[in-house]
Parts: sequence; C-alpha cells; structure tokens
Amino acid sequence: MSLSDIIVLNVGGTRFETTRATLVSQPDSVLAKMFDPDSPLEPAITKDGAYFLDRDPETFKVILSFLRSGQISKSCHNISDLLLHEAQFFQLPGLEAKIQEIQANNESNQPQKPIGFNIEGKIVWIEREAFGKIPFHKIVEGVCGSLDKDGNIVVIPYYANTCKDEARMKEYRLASLVYFLQFVDQVRTGQYNYNQMYENY
Repeated sequence: MSLSDIIVLNVGGTRFETTRATLVSQPDSVLAKMFDPDSPLEPAITKDGAYFLDRDPETFKVILSFLRSGQISKSCHNISDLLLHEAQFFQLPGLEAKIQEIQANNESNQPQKPIGFNIEGKIVWIEREAFGKIPFHKIVEGVCGSLDKDGNIVVIPYYANTCKDEARMKEYRLASLVYFLQFVDQVRTGQYNYNQMYENY
C-alpha cells in the first residue's frame, strides 16, 4: 500500500474515486485513521470493489473537496447544518471552522427579520437588532420557550395551560409573563448574559 493508491468509495450509493494521500491528508480525521497504511483501524467494508460508507453523498462531495484543497468551493456556500454534522463525524476541525465562518457571514449578510413572540395566540414582534448578537436559540432559551408551527417563540409553556390546578395554572402563566418581561428588559439594558441561564427561575 502506498499514498498514490487509487481508492474507490461508495458513499450512500454514490461512487467516488480519490487517492489514499487525499484521504489521509488530515492525520487526526476518521478517514485518515481508516486508510493510513500504518493505522490499526480497519477500513470500511467493501461492496463491489469499493469501500462502503453509509453517509450522505452530497455533503461528502464537499468533504472530499476540502481534503483535496483545504478550501470550500464558492459554489458550496449554501452551507447546511448537515454538512457541519458530517464534518464533526469525520473529525475535521479545520472544515468545521470554515463552515461556521461561512454560516456566520451568511447570517450577518441576511436582512434581519423581526422575532415573533407568541403570547397565548397573540404575536408580539420585536426587531431582531434589539437582541444584538444573541443567537436565536439563546433567545428561545432566554424565555424558557419553544417554537410554534410558524417559528414564533412561545412565551407561556404548554404545561402552564394544561395544569389541572387552576390556581397553579394562573401562577405558571403569570410567572412566564414576568420572566419574559424581565428577559426583554435585561436585553434592552445590556444586562443579559446569554452564556448562562437564569439560576433562580
């Protein structure tokens, strides 16, 4: 076995051909451990003369391109979370960093849509800019909410309206509203630290 060997891969039913040198170009990656001649890790099983990998072929195209050039093609800049997941699976931190950088740039270049907060069926809109750089999922966590079918953040949790004890239900609903108002006020005054959740909720 040598680095110039041609390796045939069957990734999710799609055939790829590359060299062993390409597959081992990132020494700490899963692929390098599979195809390095000195690695104790066995390669994938073979199917019709090709090594079979039960992974997504579309994202693997980008991964293979990265292994060849160390870059992501401009045509691949519509990056999905699936590609990030696959980069993590194959243990390619360099690719992970590039994907996250592209995602951040894409997000910053997109028009900022207002965020809807669903308060018992009434949608309250707040401009996205009001939340600064707080990631959307941290805003959801910030009000201890979930998303409705339209992607609005639910302020009052489902269980607050299904509690059999009416007094407790009112207490839950009021607490949720107060918590939401506190969250918005802390964001407005710059006091909200989205790297930690409230400890006394």
